Amino acid sequence: AWSVQEKSTPYRPLVILRPPPGHSFSVDSTKQPPAGRVRVALECLCSGEPLLGQTCFLHASGGQLPRDQDWYLLDTLCTSSYLDAEKVARWVQMLVASAWLLLPQSLHCQLTVLPLGKSCSFQLTSTSGRQIRLEMALAVQQ
Repeated sequence: AWSVQEKSTPYRPLVILRPPPGHSFSVDSTKQPPAGRVRVALECLCSGEPLLGQTCFLHASGGQLPRDQDWYLLDTLCTSSYLDAEKVARWVQMLVASAWLLLPQSLHCQLTVLPLGKSCSFQLTSTSGRQIRLEMALAVQQ
């Protein structure tokens, strides 16, 4: 059985973000600020087995992404060609909050999104008043 005590250390799950098809992540390894930024680049999908609805943005449109689709990765999660930590955190918090409502546990435990920074923080409060804090650490896989 789990026991949650007052003023306990928050749970800190690590969430690995992978690029969607047609994109890749690379970490800038320069010593100059802002070092460690995550660059998002287009990849060619032409050589692989074509999947339903999968388009090679690199060749089909001359490397230009459609600008009328605000849901698209580069518009939603990036500033310039780099992942924006605050945009990514906001997006993850929105996904978690939406998914939580679909879980049976949501009937017995309230999820609260905590103030945003460059991290994803949540608080779960049970009907009995017990609280658990979650701080999701986000990382990328190259």
